[in-house]
Amino acid sequence: MTLLSRLLPVAALLFTFSAFSAGNETSHQHHAMNMSAEQPVWQSEGVVKKINDRQITIAHQAIGALNWPPMTMAFDRPAQQETAVQPGEKVTFSFTQTDSGYQLVRITPAH
Repeated sequence: MTLLSRLLPVAALLFTFSAFSAGNETSHQHHAMNMSAEQPVWQSEGVVKKINDRQITIAHQAIGALNWPPMTMAFDRPAQQETAVQPGEKVTFSFTQTDSGYQLVRITPAH
C-alpha cells in the first residue's frame, strides 16, 4: 500500500468534514439573521382615548419590561386587522417596535 493510497481516505474525510462545517455555519448564520429580524412583542392593558385612520391612542398601565411608567401614547393601528374597540373602552393589547414608532399587533376589549 502506497502512502498516497493511505492518505486519500483521510483527505476525503477532511474535505467532507469541512464542507459539512461550512454548510452548518451558513445554516447558523441564516438562523441568527432570522432571529434578529424578529421583533419582541409586549403586552399591556389600558383605556382607548382616541381612534383615527392611522393610530389608536391608549392610556396604558406601566410596562415593566420596557421600564415605562403608566402613560398615554399613540400606537399605529394593526396591519390587516379590523379594530372592534371604541374610545373609553378598556382593552388588552400587544405591540412591537418599528422604524416609525410602535405598531399594535392585536387589540381586544378587556373582559
